[in-house]
Amino acid sequence: MREQTERIVKRIEILGSISDDSECLSRLYGTKAHKKAGKKISKWMEKAGMQTSKDIVGNINGVLKSNNPDAKHFMIGSHYDTVCDAGKYDGPLGVILGIEIAQLFSEKKIELPFHLHVAAFADEEGCRFNIAYLGSSLIAGNFDKNWLTKVDDFGVSLDDLMKKNKGNINGINKNTIPSKDWLGYFEPHIEQGPVLCDADEPVCLVSGIAAQNRVNVGWKGVSGHAGTYPMGSRNDALCAASEFVLAVETLGNTHKEKLVATVGKITSKPNISNVIPGFITHSLDLRSPDNSFLELINKELYAKASEIAKKRNIEFEWELMQSNQSVVCDQELKEILSKSIKKHTKKLMQIPSGAGHDAVMMSKVAPVSMMFIRCKEGISHHPLEYVSPEDIEESIKVMYDFMNELVKKHRYE
Repeated sequence: MREQTERIVKRIEILGSISDDSECLSRLYGTKAHKKAGKKISKWMEKAGMQTSKDIVGNINGVLKSNNPDAKHFMIGSHYDTVCDAGKYDGPLGVILGIEIAQLFSEKKIELPFHLHVAAFADEEGCRFNIAYLGSSLIAGNFDKNWLTKVDDFGVSLDDLMKKNKGNINGINKNTIPSKDWLGYFEPHIEQGPVLCDADEPVCLVSGIAAQNRVNVGWKGVSGHAGTYPMGSRNDALCAASEFVLAVETLGNTHKEKLVATVGKITSKPNISNVIPGFITHSLDLRSPDNSFLELINKELYAKASEIAKKRNIEFEWELMQSNQSVVCDQELKEILSKSIKKHTKKLMQIPSGAGHDAVMMSKVAPVSMMFIRCKEGISHHPLEYVSPEDIEESIKVMYDFMNELVKKHRYE
């Protein structure tokens, strides 16, 4: 697989150079760089022998069709958007690995008992509109039309952005593949943690994905002159938000065995040094492997926000943007993938994912499976994110074995 590995590394570098920011890698959904990357991926799919298409959201889909028109569908997928100041491998590596598998099958003229799709999902990170899995939600038939009203930091709505893709927004969920026609979904992804590094293993099985809630919280106080407004008379929205953020951290530390809680984005208005902040909005990201526990934490933090607002005479808004329950990977697909991993590792490892992935949305329509690939020191969402060519080579070998086993299993069914 040396030739394939070299091609994958080269393509990672090419995508890593496509950015909206000259100082770092930043490729948010719907930007010029994002569209340029999508076109590049589409060309690679075509070179791999796939039929390609782009939908209204911006997902790039390549397919190798089975000779059986009634065959079911199997998809390898990941995303091609990034966070700001990102690494090169989170998302794109999975997409490029999928394209490489399709090219191997195409070149070897392997007869497929299922339609093999490779999906490059347009938006998984959710950085622009705070809506995770925007791309895969369309593929899974779960796109919420209420999302169309969401606006980014520059006042651009999702509706405006998608209309430029010239698709039918009204029928946005009508052309998805029904659940009964899915054979499965597989997502190769960097681990984004240190477990594989500590164990000195290149890849491992993923057991499941944690539940997640995404909330937008707003605090409305009263702006005033920083020099003339007495401290005891202020309705400072930033102070209210700050008290809440520290409460989030405290709660996370109290339940650190089964909860992570993060406030990652804050906007202050009027955001002037000599004016008391009158309006604050911030994100809230809650994750846990336990669905019921996460719901309890959500209620507890809502109550805490209400208490802070009342005490400080501040109005607050609580908007649940997304709520996704935990996902358990399909047992049958895990067993097949396990056999392939065992051929290329010292031991079979299985770990849960605290990070969210497009497999969350795809699990609503298809059996899902995932494989983690070692990344240096577990670093991710950072320019130092790195996967060695040696680990990329091992991952493509495992994937090729896995897909061949699937072909053998379903060829005579």
